[in-house]
Amino acid sequence: MIRLDDLTPISQYEWEIPITFRTDMRVPVRIFATRDLLEQVLHDRSLEQAINTATLPGLVGAVVVMPDMHQGYGFPIGGVAATEFPQGVISPGGVGYDINCLTGETRILHSHGYTRRIDEMVSLSTAEDLACLDIGGLHTGNTRPVRWLKQDPHTPLLRVTTCGGLIVSATADHPFWTQDGMVPLGRLRPNDQVAVALFQGVDYETPSTKVILSELDYRAYLARIEHPTRGKVIQQILAQVHERHLLPLQYDSPGIPTLCKIAGRIFGGGSLRIDRPDTGRIAFQGNLTDLEDIRRDIIKLGFRPGLIMERRRKHILRTTCGEHPFEQTDHRLTVNSTALAALLACLGAPTGNRATRDYPLPTWYQHAPRWQKRLFLAAFLGAQTSGAQIVSEHGTDFSAPTISIVKHPRLDHSGREFLRQVADWLGEFGVQTHPISSPSEQVDSDGKKFIRLKLVLHADPENLARLWSRIGFEYNRSRRTLAAAALLYLEHKRQHLQTCQMAVPGIASGESATHPNNCETKTGIVQTSQHEGGRTTSPAREGLPTFNEFRRDLPIGDSAYVWDRIASIEEISACQPVYDFSVDHQDHNFIAGGFVVSNCGVRLLASGLELEAARPHLDVLATRLNQVCPSGVGTGGVVQVSVPELDRVLRDGSRWAGKNGYASAQDLARTEEGGCLEGADPTKVSERAKKRGRDQIGSLGAGNHFIEVDVVEEIFDPVTAAVFGLREGCLVLQIHCGSRGLGHQVCTDYVQEFQGAVRRYGISLPDRELVCAPMDSPEGQAYLGAMRAAANFAFVNRQVLAHAARGAFEDIFAGKAGGWQLTQVYDIAHNIGKLEIHEVDGKQIKVCVHRKGATRAFGPGAPGLPPEYTQTGQPVLVPGSMGTSSWVLAGTEESMRRAWGSTCHGAGRVMSRAQAKHEIRGDSLRRELERLGIHVRAGSLPGLAEEAPAAYKDVEAVVETVTAAGLTRKVARLRPLAVIKG
Repeated sequence: MIRLDDLTPISQYEWEIPITFRTDMRVPVRIFATRDLLEQVLHDRSLEQAINTATLPGLVGAVVVMPDMHQGYGFPIGGVAATEFPQGVISPGGVGYDINCLTGETRILHSHGYTRRIDEMVSLSTAEDLACLDIGGLHTGNTRPVRWLKQDPHTPLLRVTTCGGLIVSATADHPFWTQDGMVPLGRLRPNDQVAVALFQGVDYETPSTKVILSELDYRAYLARIEHPTRGKVIQQILAQVHERHLLPLQYDSPGIPTLCKIAGRIFGGGSLRIDRPDTGRIAFQGNLTDLEDIRRDIIKLGFRPGLIMERRRKHILRTTCGEHPFEQTDHRLTVNSTALAALLACLGAPTGNRATRDYPLPTWYQHAPRWQKRLFLAAFLGAQTSGAQIVSEHGTDFSAPTISIVKHPRLDHSGREFLRQVADWLGEFGVQTHPISSPSEQVDSDGKKFIRLKLVLHADPENLARLWSRIGFEYNRSRRTLAAAALLYLEHKRQHLQTCQMAVPGIASGESATHPNNCETKTGIVQTSQHEGGRTTSPAREGLPTFNEFRRDLPIGDSAYVWDRIASIEEISACQPVYDFSVDHQDHNFIAGGFVVSNCGVRLLASGLELEAARPHLDVLATRLNQVCPSGVGTGGVVQVSVPELDRVLRDGSRWAGKNGYASAQDLARTEEGGCLEGADPTKVSERAKKRGRDQIGSLGAGNHFIEVDVVEEIFDPVTAAVFGLREGCLVLQIHCGSRGLGHQVCTDYVQEFQGAVRRYGISLPDRELVCAPMDSPEGQAYLGAMRAAANFAFVNRQVLAHAARGAFEDIFAGKAGGWQLTQVYDIAHNIGKLEIHEVDGKQIKVCVHRKGATRAFGPGAPGLPPEYTQTGQPVLVPGSMGTSSWVLAGTEESMRRAWGSTCHGAGRVMSRAQAKHEIRGDSLRRELERLGIHVRAGSLPGLAEEAPAAYKDVEAVVETVTAAGLTRKVARLRPLAVIKG
């Protein structure tokens, strides 16, 4: 029996059992606890088990024991030990990346369509919007940067090139969005698909402070309009504009980018009328989702647009070939705001009937940066010109986009001048046009004659690529999506034709690389053409899919992003700093170098739902959670899968959940190891284990597993809490569960298997429960593969439960209270063995860290954290017992140096389950908890008694120990409101 006198006190929170205590110890034992906490475990085998653990082969540093320690199987629960890789051992009894960054030249895409180098963006305002992928809705979104990060790389730098020609350099751990969710670059291989944005935009230029529109100009415009003689209409309009900070307007005014887009849309097909100061109206027609985008931008400016209206209309299209009647559903958005209408008119937007008005392009744009011109042109083209359309019989050539305007015959010159200005602006982006066509006459329904003028763009691939990649389309999602696929197709076609050219003798090799269509027009190709059924075909087209065939599975929803394949990945020199952003978006990604990237147990989800709004619904919420989250011994889960599908769960972990709609990109990014331990091997998991786990995905089980609704009672570190998404007085949700019967069976199987391995490898152990095998042995490798598979199962189990819980919150609170959406704070494992890099005796070495009933607590700047937590340290989740507080802590650098980046995982038992059931009545406990305002749902009263607060240590004392010892920092305390147990 270990006595308190056997321990050497280092401080009131840290003790040591020296290596000299027993002759077979290979390393000392370091214990983090107060004297009171130590005295509570002297009667069990916790410390003896820690000393036994210190005898394992290959150990380095020290065996560390946390203040929530209690007796376990082999290792003490709360024990942490590291064995050197690969000669150290891995022990089932002990189980229960670097910063993701980009190189400085990487260009980041802004939602306004410009790019900036990431190393130049340190001063970027958090009010700016970066482009991103809204993964839930699969459309183009935007996000605001929270923090800009810079450091030296700690992992290899890799350069990845795609088949579409994109190139970016990033650290091996930087996550890229794939069809399996966010995956670190180092895990990707050639031919893997990644999400990319082939839209390049233009370089950023700083707008000047020159005034575009002054209050005097605006007031003068209003005075020119006929207005009522009574009231103070003009003063009221001016007040509206001033309230929205839209006067004076300068090139660098925050509202200018949005006004550029709206003006472009009006030039392209909107309607603006302003007859008097109290009758201004703006109207747009188009696709419902495009009008929703316009509506959001108008709200962003501070105005209140009307609802989007739908109507079915009959039309007659009159052409030289006759009349063509048709019906269509129209959507219309109207904004009744004289203040906004007058503002746009002052900026040069045409009012009234554009066909009978003489209007040039606004002159103030001549001094605007190119990215502001792009916004105008992209919105104009989104309404005016055609998208990527195939014209040839082969299905491989694109038609020439056309800009068409209708004018009264007397305005022929004005119309031509307008199109000439458009052509000049397009030329600034390298987009070439043909001469303006001769006007064609047409007659409207009233018999009035008009002329149609056309500006046709060159249809050669390079010109189209410049149009779609530099200007693109705003307020037209379908054209934007089609253009993204067309850009990838053009590159595929260029490479195909270049290959064909190289195969035909006598053709210069350099020409087709820059002019793809040359492959079809060069003499060597034409001479070998074949005539089939009256149609000339070229051998160059053989093997080239049509555009419609090629684009079938490319688009990602209606976003501007497509799936591209990796062509190559190579390691490059790491002698440069690397950079990253943390961003404020639920899917936590942004566009870097054209790639969709992430800025990159127990699970905690946070909400913005305030307690007072939720209080009347807590009881029904507890019932609903109990219904949708199965619990209890042997209970089936939310999801049942086939055996082949279970293998995919075991191999891919949370990536499987993401692919099947149970997880968002942010969920994966905020899960330890992205929710997937690489090297998981389903073939090393026994059929018995698979049988036990096959129908248990999305289930709690029993024991100390629970789902708990808490309120954030007190915040101790406001800055870190804000980064974690925690707000005082708001609800959060904890999910504590593991790998169910599958994980238990894996451990059982390998404990039995390792009994023979110990003998085969001549390993002497003081306790047979410590059975182990060398990591580089067949047995050790098999267990590593099976253990990782079980961990992946646990990640998926918690993820599916989180998905079900989100549905319960929506069922109860949608329409009744705001802020009910649950976002993930973090998911961490409690029982796991992982290969990590740690400093030992001044050297960085790879070790296998066994954490049993302990949790990772990586500090600021440590490997393996999402970038948004790089400066705060990792969230550490410490559940209390029923009826007591739980804690959110943050990892520290001290934890990395002194405890293998680890800390406590809960309160820790002081009473066995059998003793608890004997001494505590479940019905009495339930009444006591409900008297405290805690809504309880339990599968059985004996199971409830097992987890009574009296069976556990004081979580406050445990947390005080690890924070006073410097292993963690306090962030927030949570108070329970509802508990769901098996």
